[in-house]
Amino acid sequence: MNLSKLGVKMEPELEIFRDNVDSWIKQIRREFTDFAELPSIISENTDNIQHNYELIYELKDEIEELKQEVNALKLIQIISLKQKMTQKAEEQPQS
Repeated sequence: MNLSKLGVKMEPELEIFRDNVDSWIKQIRREFTDFAELPSIISENTDNIQHNYELIYELKDEIEELKQEVNALKLIQIISLKQKMTQKAEEQPQS
C-alpha cells in the first residue's frame, strides 16, 4: 500500500528507506531466481565434464595404440636395415 497515494505525507528519510527496501526485495528475488537456475547449470556442466573425460580417455587409448604401431614400424625398419646390411656384406666379397 502506497501511503503517498492516500494523501499521507512521508518524511524524506522514510521515503528513501522504503525505496531502499523495495530495491533490496527486488534484488533478493533476482538472486533467488539465479539460484533456482543453478542446479540445471551444474547438471549441464557435470555432463559436459563427464563427456570430456570420456573423450580424453578415448584419445589416451588411441595415443597408446599409435605408440605401439610406431614401435612396430621401428622394429620392421631395423629388421629391414639389418637384412640390407647383411645382403650388402654378402655381396661385397664377390666384387
